[in-house]
Amino acid sequence: MKLHRVLKIFAPLCLAVICLIIWVNSQSPDFKRSKFCRTTKPLTEIQANNYDNLGIYWHSGTFTRKVFLDGKGEIKVIIFPRGLSPQNWSKISSSSIQYIGKGGDDSWQEWLRPDYFYVLEVPKQATALAFGRLCYRNGDVEVESIKKLTPTSLGKISINNKIYLSHLYPLPKINSSTVIVNTGSNRLDTLGIQTEVYFTTVDLPTEN
Repeated sequence: MKLHRVLKIFAPLCLAVICLIIWVNSQSPDFKRSKFCRTTKPLTEIQANNYDNLGIYWHSGTFTRKVFLDGKGEIKVIIFPRGLSPQNWSKISSSSIQYIGKGGDDSWQEWLRPDYFYVLEVPKQATALAFGRLCYRNGDVEVESIKKLTPTSLGKISINNKIYLSHLYPLPKINSSTVIVNTGSNRLDTLGIQTEVYFTTVDLPTEN
């Protein structure tokens, strides 16, 4: 009887706590962003009359630090514009994007919760890349050129002496037109599918 009374008291309390946790999670920025991304693609080519001089609709993107590629020079990288001019921008083919592995910097936190990395071959004549926002992790993609790739042990490599990855075999083809892209620690933010990538061959003006 005592056990039955205890269950009658604690069962509603446990249910209330579970409901509260679910409600709090549903109010979090990560949940709202993933819900938005499931219903509306965050980066699309759209017709609009109010593009700025960079060809970006509702300019909320930012340039990262310059990415310099041998033979191509400096490539601009724009993070999370709302939309792109279909006259100036094209979607990158999925064949140019390959998953390379997971890891991060050389810390135990990264190995407990690794980031996922992709390599992307920048199209010929491209002057800029544009990336959609990560939907399932707070933050934006990180992009940099590959200056040095070193095998460290079986199934592990370092890139630029600061990114340490457990990789798949065989390694994707890497050349002077390849950049590495960090899409954060949620595999659902697949580059080229969930997180879209575009490029332009237009010489964009300098951002105001």
